[in-house]
Amino acid sequence: MKTFMKCAIIAVGLISLLVIGMTQPAVAADERLAIGTASTGGTWYPLGGGVANMINTHIKGYYAAAHPSGASIENIRAISKKQDALALSMPDTAFQAFHGLEAFAKKPVKELRGLMSTYPIDIQFYTQANGKIKSIEDLRGKKVAVGAPGSGTEAMARYVLNVFKMTYDDIDEQFLSATETAEALKDGNIDAGIVTLGTPAPSLIDLATQRDIIFLDIAPDIAEKINKEFPAYFPTTVPAGTYKGQDKPHHTLSWMGIFVVHQDMSEQLAYDILKAVFDHKADLDKIHAQFKNITLENAVKGMPIPFHPGAEKFYKEKGLIK
Repeated sequence: MKTFMKCAIIAVGLISLLVIGMTQPAVAADERLAIGTASTGGTWYPLGGGVANMINTHIKGYYAAAHPSGASIENIRAISKKQDALALSMPDTAFQAFHGLEAFAKKPVKELRGLMSTYPIDIQFYTQANGKIKSIEDLRGKKVAVGAPGSGTEAMARYVLNVFKMTYDDIDEQFLSATETAEALKDGNIDAGIVTLGTPAPSLIDLATQRDIIFLDIAPDIAEKINKEFPAYFPTTVPAGTYKGQDKPHHTLSWMGIFVVHQDMSEQLAYDILKAVFDHKADLDKIHAQFKNITLENAVKGMPIPFHPGAEKFYKEKGLIK
């Protein structure tokens, strides 16, 4: 009887283990790739998700998943620790990380490599057309919105003002978001605004229908000089007619969000990711209107750090770099 009971218990145990094994998901053989983005409310999170889907669909042996994050600084640190395989970053933050500046002071992330640039974001200085401000130099002594404190807009605003030999000591700086800036200018609470937005920007479209505004140029020769000193920012022109009342082209600067990777990523994987993205770009375009501006030509613009060897191979084949 005791022997029978022991056998029964063993049999039940074996059956239980078999059932558990059958109901547990199989361990995936694919190598997992985490993609760092930003908050779920912006465009970087769905962009990371779109790239992850392309990897999963078109590259065998890998499973990618995008996750929200604190954006550039956090993402770069995750790359350096190999917690993320890919991540999005502002170009100036990547430049600072690679060279050990600002938040990365004395701790350069020399293993950081560029995969691709995404879509352009323009810096625009603007004011009401009936005022006395006609150029960036005229901002001296005026009340100027410079972006939210610590934002990419604010960092770029400080940089460009410095090019025109101005600091916050020379203006009455106001730390406002792009939406707050448009409202403040409309209400006469500021003299001018500085924003970094994709063009055309809804807040500026709306403002231009209610007020006559003008844009303050960064002359092409100055923009070229800035680009040579700091390649994350590059010259761009907003075509005439983009906004109501804009009767001439507006010369300014752009930057692009970039995908960064660790130097230890295999050359083949980096190459395959780019091939998957650009061979199936139409799938990405369906996710968000801005993603249509992710093009092969834009992919090599404004990259402030060295390209990964796999990216170099891809872009050389496309004739985009030498």
